[in-house]
Amino acid sequence: MSAAPSPAGSEPVPFTPMVPGQRSLLRLMLRPMLTAWLRLSAEGTEHVPETGACLIASTHRSHADSLALATAIRRPVHFLGDQELTAWPVMGPQLPRLGMIPLRRGEADASAMDILSILLDDGACLAVYPEGSRSRDGKVHRLRSGVARLAARHEVPVVPAAVLGIDQRWPIGQRPRVTGPPVTVRFGPAMDPPDGTPRSRRAFNDALQATLAELSESEVADDFSPFHGGEAAGG
Repeated sequence: MSAAPSPAGSEPVPFTPMVPGQRSLLRLMLRPMLTAWLRLSAEGTEHVPETGACLIASTHRSHADSLALATAIRRPVHFLGDQELTAWPVMGPQLPRLGMIPLRRGEADASAMDILSILLDDGACLAVYPEGSRSRDGKVHRLRSGVARLAARHEVPVVPAAVLGIDQRWPIGQRPRVTGPPVTVRFGPAMDPPDGTPRSRRAFNDALQATLAELSESEVADDFSPFHGGEAAGG
């Protein structure tokens, strides 16, 4: 595995995310536990490539979005998360083993894109949130440029996804709930990456935003979701 980006003049930091294999004991144990907790079902999983680099561009309404996506997708999935989340009781220490790349709050913007690029070069499947932060009103907000740039740079497919009902299982600013409505992860057909020009990226973002709104059965918002609503993971 490649080294993570580091400040100029310093040695690279070894970058070895611990994503369990499809048949690992940890994955076999955790997937049914998370499925039972979320009462999870998945639609359109055939749209997720079985191998090769790809981006899963999802709506973002809860800290548990990544857990739901990683559970719904059969292949190992990487995702970004605040390092503080690893302090959660029981589940927190396991998050890096589920594919989370811990980042310190406030430093995500400086290193997230480089880390995602390293993973894509290694053929990874990445769950990213093009809104850049959790939506507090249930709408799909204007998409930031990061996902379109990554897709264009690495020429990888982008699979749109929506996680329905997750905000009622782990609402923003509250603790996760033991019970609640079932959660559905819904995937749409893969989208070809833009060609890298600003005009192409804008058109790609407009199409992706509309698709995310359709998948999540929600409205489109013209403004950006504020960063204090969650971590900037891929935005």
